[in-house]
Amino acid sequence: MHLSTEQIAGLNLALDEATLLGVEVRPDRCGAAATLAVLTLPEDGPSPADRRRQFRFSPVGRVVASLRNGTWDDDSLPAEAFTIEQLLPLVQSFDGCPIYGADFMDSETGFSRWSGRLSFDFTCDSRATEHSITFCQEGGFERVLHIRLWFRDLQIRDALGNEIALDEFIAGGKRWWDGLRSGDPRTEGFGISLV
Repeated sequence: MHLSTEQIAGLNLALDEATLLGVEVRPDRCGAAATLAVLTLPEDGPSPADRRRQFRFSPVGRVVASLRNGTWDDDSLPAEAFTIEQLLPLVQSFDGCPIYGADFMDSETGFSRWSGRLSFDFTCDSRATEHSITFCQEGGFERVLHIRLWFRDLQIRDALGNEIALDEFIAGGKRWWDGLRSGDPRTEGFGISLV
């Protein structure tokens, strides 16, 4: 799957401050999925009642994670080992933390900081590393979880399982952030403001 520079930037914007609900890897299928509640708006009408979107990655080349007890910026913390089968309940134990930074896709930013302290390192299809996505969950000052997946293809689905075109997903996220800047009332109530 080819992703243009504009599409990568658009995905980063559309994922910014999304709530990470789950990440699951299927080692037997070299596949993975991440479920997020995203900030999105349609062209017309109300904000969607169900903002969940599932990202399906296939094939997956590699998945790494780093669980540490403490804050994200403490470089002295060792990783706590866990298995790939424990990834979904572990992500869920963070109770849906938002992801920040608008730098999730195909980015090396920050990876070197924790890449030497891994809880697990799983390789499935070593040729499927064209793209990557990185998530971070922070549980206050108690623990932090970084996850990075390398993959070839990406598919996005809504909460009912309907496929959403990549550019349509990006446009919905851009409309939300443009709406926040312009005072669109559909962006109120999310605890996000431009200060």
